[in-house]
Amino acid sequence: MFFFFFPSDELGMNPIIRQAFQNFCFEKILYDGYLDMSSFLNGSFTKEEMRYRLAAERSRYMILYQEDYPDEEVAAETWQKLLRDDKPDAKRTELSAAEVDAIVYWVYMTMRDRERRVKFTLDLFSGIKELYAIDHTITETDGVFYNAEKVELNIISTIAKFSSALAAINHRDKMLFFRGHADANYTLKPAVSRTEKWMQSEREMYNDLQIRCPEDFEKCHSHLEKLVEMQHYGLPTRLLDITQNPLVALYFACESKAQGYGEVVVFSVEKDKVKYPQSDTASILASLPAFDFRTQQQIKRLALDPSVSDAKFNECEKRLLHEIRLEKPAFNAEIRKEDVLNSIFILALRNNRRITKQEGAFILTGLGESTDQLNRFRYKNKKGKQIIFLIKGKENLLGRLSELSINRATLFPEIDCVAEFIKNQYENIK
Repeated sequence: MFFFFFPSDELGMNPIIRQAFQNFCFEKILYDGYLDMSSFLNGSFTKEEMRYRLAAERSRYMILYQEDYPDEEVAAETWQKLLRDDKPDAKRTELSAAEVDAIVYWVYMTMRDRERRVKFTLDLFSGIKELYAIDHTITETDGVFYNAEKVELNIISTIAKFSSALAAINHRDKMLFFRGHADANYTLKPAVSRTEKWMQSEREMYNDLQIRCPEDFEKCHSHLEKLVEMQHYGLPTRLLDITQNPLVALYFACESKAQGYGEVVVFSVEKDKVKYPQSDTASILASLPAFDFRTQQQIKRLALDPSVSDAKFNECEKRLLHEIRLEKPAFNAEIRKEDVLNSIFILALRNNRRITKQEGAFILTGLGESTDQLNRFRYKNKKGKQIIFLIKGKENLLGRLSELSINRATLFPEIDCVAEFIKNQYENIK
């Protein structure tokens, strides 16, 4: 739990509002060094959009968007009036992403102009600086707040500018991988780590899908192949999709969320650290979903214990060794403790058309803190700053990418996706 100063004392004392701001702002600004607040500063969302998202979850916070936004001076009073029966301590950590966005956005909309919202945000981050002894000023450019000593911010709106920036990257003896996501505030973690319920139910989800759809896994001979199949169909896994083609990543940064920035993350990995699907390390990490959450946490604690040697770890974790040997009988009892904590980059088998078209690869995450681990692979310039590519002008970029044959039909070659693409093309003819 983060603790922080809140510019408005009355609102800042409300545990729900504090929790929403914590979830929305602080992990991103502390660990990644930047945060896109443009949509919140500019008031880009309508009440109808917010109500629709909250209604889909039957959220009690939909009531915030039934009336006009209150003035800042009476915002705390209005909150208490609308949510007077709220029990803030009961489920404080269970706010959904939609609820977090809605609560934070509501607070910003009580401020009547962009200048006031910028000042509020800078004051908010000033409190974080004091609490976490950050020496550097958080600054704002085009609605993005960032630590200029930690990151180099690049705002991209053309393919030419993107290509020029990539050409300047020095990656001798390194392999570059890319990931595009349409929301610049997306944190680098696999889907299964995004909620406590998914993390605690990883084994159940992993087994349940195989039980319900056994024919889809008949050709899968390893845990990794099963995870890739599950990822393909949208089950939360410990895999993170990446690509070797920067323009494919640019497409995914533009494909949705017209408001706000997208992002292309550039990873730089030593060539000898990139794994193939049959690697022993891949087998170790891919076996983790076979264990329940409690057992995973026991394995993690043992791996983090500095008094436990690798030999002792292997002696204690015979269950993990047994699981790996079910698919690799010749596997030696030589698991390094760090192997179960780290994340690895894996070149994907080009055994389905989608992976081939997308030039896909994967990051397979271990039991460590994935955000910290993955950030260390972000490409950094000579000064050690993370290079951040935020994407705007998404619609124009999608048009240019389509001219280069990078669109939904080419990247998702299944007939239903191609049909949808063709339908939309003809619907949009002017």
